[in-house]
Amino acid sequence: MPQRTYTHAQLALIARIARELADAQELQRTLGTVLDWLSAEIGLRRGVITLINEEGTEIQADITGSDIPESQSERMSYQPEEGITGRVFSSGEPVYLPRLDENQEFLDRAGLRKNLDQSRIAFFCVPITYRETVIGTLSADKDIAQITDHQAEQSFVMEVGHLLAPFVQRRRLEEQLEVFQHAREPQGLFRKLIGRSPQIEEIQRLVVKVADASTTILIGGETGTGKGVVAELIHEMSPRKDHPFLEVNCGAIPEHLVESELFGHEKGAFTGATHRRTGVLERAGAGTVFLDEIGELPLTAQTRLLRVLQSREYERVGGNETLRCAARIIAASNRDLEQAVTDGSFRSDLYYRVNVFPIHMPPLRERGKADIMLLAEHFAQRFAQDQGKHIERMDTPCIDMLTAYHWPGNVRELENVIERAVLLTDGSVLHGHDLPPSLQMNRYTEHQESHNDFNTRVRNYEIELITEALKETNGNQTKAAENLGITKRMIQYKIRNYGINYRRFRRT
Repeated sequence: MPQRTYTHAQLALIARIARELADAQELQRTLGTVLDWLSAEIGLRRGVITLINEEGTEIQADITGSDIPESQSERMSYQPEEGITGRVFSSGEPVYLPRLDENQEFLDRAGLRKNLDQSRIAFFCVPITYRETVIGTLSADKDIAQITDHQAEQSFVMEVGHLLAPFVQRRRLEEQLEVFQHAREPQGLFRKLIGRSPQIEEIQRLVVKVADASTTILIGGETGTGKGVVAELIHEMSPRKDHPFLEVNCGAIPEHLVESELFGHEKGAFTGATHRRTGVLERAGAGTVFLDEIGELPLTAQTRLLRVLQSREYERVGGNETLRCAARIIAASNRDLEQAVTDGSFRSDLYYRVNVFPIHMPPLRERGKADIMLLAEHFAQRFAQDQGKHIERMDTPCIDMLTAYHWPGNVRELENVIERAVLLTDGSVLHGHDLPPSLQMNRYTEHQESHNDFNTRVRNYEIELITEALKETNGNQTKAAENLGITKRMIQYKIRNYGINYRRFRRT
């Protein structure tokens, strides 16, 4: 675009906007103020700034001027390439409409100009571009009578968009970082998603990014990995947190009742339907519906759910009234849904609808020993408080057994194991012998025997006692033997026999 000469008022406003953006911290308030200045001083009215969501699936009118009611701004959301706003976003090129009444592509989705003479209104829409990537649009309209050079006007609006882009990008990144940091504080929301492994930290970052959007999410992973915890965390970090969070286990409901549970039913819809029932999608309102084990849904329910995700519409079973679904859908499955699509038990079109933003929960065995111990300590303190006990620590054999186990049941199994151990212990220390037989493994001998074998249990208990004694005496075998009431020769024999490395207990 050729260099343009701006009016004194335009130059003054550009300088004012630049000063405002340099020190501003609040994204919404600052950009709203800019739009009000454009309206009051330049005559660019009904200004709207749309921003793309984190997933790149929807352009939403995030900021509007004070001359647009909030109820109307909520209607302005677009898919890329939809309407003038979507076209500008997708192409990165500005659009000027000299008369709104002559353009069929202009949607006016909020109905802002329904009662205005659109033959007298021109419309500007320009991209907001940060480092060659379009992150949103800036649009406004103006009375044709006030426009003397539409190219100069468009150039001015483009200049404002250039000023806004780095501020918008910086503040959105800073807001994400602030949310992430607050969530990781001791009493923050991430206290529910415990772990410091790279896999868990990546999931925490994904949760922060997707929480504010309405995007459908699919959480995959083995049973017991914490898929429900992540779903609830996303809800609590979202604008929907004051609305219901409703969970449906699709595999636990009889097939003939699944549709009634999800969509509701009318009185007389089937045998036993003695009154109208409100379904989960209706009860959730503007909240979140968590569909756990979605791979277990029967095909008829899958078809109806697909319609909900496509058009946000559905009817109760046996009813004719079309209802709107305002809830966000989060799905989870421990099955390989791609394989389910291949074998025909899961609809491919539904799979692509729910798999917009996938999150994979890693099995506990892949998260490392540090995460296992963080979780174990958390559960120990929680169950100790519930049972009125005081747990100070876990002894070395207990730690060795917890970190050596492969955890086929993942976090849920670990939780159950620690609850049992806290219940069994008589003191303030969790011991290896407080753990269930499945964890009573002999790590120090080459020959593994049955977990239920009496000799194995005796051996494991002796290993515990010797290991703890060596730990308390800094690896000194003589003192450890004295504390146990046995001879040094006997403890040396057992250390050799069990393959215990006493040197690892020496403090340097």
